Amino acid sequence: MKKIVTIDGKEFEMKSSAYTQFAYKNMTGRSLLKDIQSIASLADKIEENNLEIVDSITEPLLDISYVMIQEANENQVKTKEEFYKSIDSMYDNYDWIKEVITLAINPLSRQLQNEVK
Repeated sequence: MKKIVTIDGKEFEMKSSAYTQFAYKNMTGRSLLKDIQSIASLADKIEENNLEIVDSITEPLLDISYVMIQEANENQVKTKEEFYKSIDSMYDNYDWIKEVITLAINPLSRQLQNEVK
């Protein structure tokens, strides 16, 4: 599934498939599902401006986004660092976080989507 997600006013085409979880594991050494679960459990609390929560979800959230951007079209950004540097403000708008989570788990299971929401 492909989708355009807007982060900091910039549109990124993202794609998720069965391959996404393996690409994520290869890039980060972490489990996509565990990171999504962690992000989803804290995402609603991010508006409280709790720096510990922000710190714990920022890297996995950007990594998930980057993997799906690369899967959609690797020419959008060349490196993870380039993608990170293109984002000036991640948390002015929170809508993109749910979009990324929903897109990432879409190929895995509808039941899982209900559990993460």
